[in-house]
Amino acid sequence: MVKAIGENFLRYDFNLFILFSSRREGSVLKKVYKGFSRLGDGEIYILIGVLQLLAGGVEGRLTVLCALIAFAVELPVYLLVKNSVKRLRPFERFPQVQFLIQPPDHYSFPSGHTAAAFLMARIISWQFAWLSFPLFVLAGLIGYSRIYLRVHYPSDVFFGFILGLLSADLALWIIF
Repeated sequence: MVKAIGENFLRYDFNLFILFSSRREGSVLKKVYKGFSRLGDGEIYILIGVLQLLAGGVEGRLTVLCALIAFAVELPVYLLVKNSVKRLRPFERFPQVQFLIQPPDHYSFPSGHTAAAFLMARIISWQFAWLSFPLFVLAGLIGYSRIYLRVHYPSDVFFGFILGLLSADLALWIIF
């Protein structure tokens, strides 16, 4: 019974992957989503942190501290889950699927790009509430880009989203 549920879930997840991933490798959208995916690589988060430390005053320093705590929670959980589950990426499990960007590592579950994007969106939204909507849209686009570019399944992105939000909320609770 449990095995059947798991197999049905994986089949459903793969079907969603096929629905949401890129159909054309040379499309303009591929370049757009590569840009969104690149935003999730982490350099922008460091830049935001430096700007907050330099110009954000006490509130900016608290926001950076909060982000550091959130990442100190998120990263070990992410690595533990990723290395325990060891879910193969779509192109490794299904040879007919070709990735459109080089993945950062071997396993797909959960999406670290998505976790980091939603973690930062949540923390920055705490300080700048008026940026909440665009930040969460951007985080969603970063997550979606990982499916579009064929390196993650939808469930990888969904659980990355959950991990990022829970890590950020825990850090916000600790600091504020």
